Amino acid sequence: MADSDAVRLLEGVEQPPLVPSIASFEEPAAAIAAAVREAAGRLQPYDRIGTSQARVERVASNRRVPISDGKVGFRASSCREPELIAKPEGLIDPFLKTVTFALGETPIARLHYYATHPQSFYGDPRASYDFVGMARERLEKEEGVAQIYFTGCSGDIACGKYNDASKEARQGLYERLYAAMNASAAATKYAPAEDAAWRSAPLRLAVRDDAQYSVQGSDAAMRDSARTPLERLCASMFLAWAQRVERPIDLTMMRLGNIAFVHLPGEPMIEFQLFAQELLPEAFVAVAGYGDCGPAYICPDRVYQEGGYEATASHSAPGAEALFRDTIKTLMTT
Repeated sequence: MADSDAVRLLEGVEQPPLVPSIASFEEPAAAIAAAVREAAGRLQPYDRIGTSQARVERVASNRRVPISDGKVGFRASSCREPELIAKPEGLIDPFLKTVTFALGETPIARLHYYATHPQSFYGDPRASYDFVGMARERLEKEEGVAQIYFTGCSGDIACGKYNDASKEARQGLYERLYAAMNASAAATKYAPAEDAAWRSAPLRLAVRDDAQYSVQGSDAAMRDSARTPLERLCASMFLAWAQRVERPIDLTMMRLGNIAFVHLPGEPMIEFQLFAQELLPEAFVAVAGYGDCGPAYICPDRVYQEGGYEATASHSAPGAEALFRDTIKTLMTT
């Protein structure tokens, strides 16, 4: 996890935990900015835009698994508990959606959208694009076309039902996601390009104030050298969000004819992606999460009663669901 504002807070305490340096944020940001400037100097025209989708088999599953008394078990990105693995997939969006920009018969770039945590195992210190990046890179090499991947609303979606953290399971995830990307690309249906329309809507969320998440308690946890580095980092990330919670964060949408690209903040749960699609049932709606991740998990209100990991990792107070839904609706329908 990484948050430059949180790192600055930790730099001001005694015996701070080992965290990424500010330079580790600034250097890649500068490199990305330079690449964007270079790309802006060699833009390519397009005159057609295509849409397609394909069902992804045996990759995503809902990680909130009902167990008893209205509570949930946690089937994470990898899982070795037979009882949890045997449970149904649960609520997911099974489709990978693709938007293709083309000039005549030549595709220039494809944008893929799919909802799952894009990770197959935990605890490896290396930075990796994991099985999602493997699939994207393979298709890019085969087609010679730029492929860009966006993670959908995956706050409660992972690969645990189909992944025991083995290399063999990871290979299977990669191959099945690649198969869906390839099938979606092959199914592209084109239409003439239309003018783009850009919209945004501000979202203001209330910060949590229950005992475990109070500003005072988080400040104490951040300064406590007896706490684990992860606990101190999480506390600092909550404080960083609390300090800027009054500033709205933007939800954005670009319309290209019948296509709506909807990009949302935080780690939204899958219900919000399905809700966005329902708002424009005649349109091709591609949804991404993980914009500004300051609010962390954005959950339906029931999650706070059911428990589970997502409720413990949300920076937003109960009531965020109505605010989020209303802002998505404003963005997409006004």
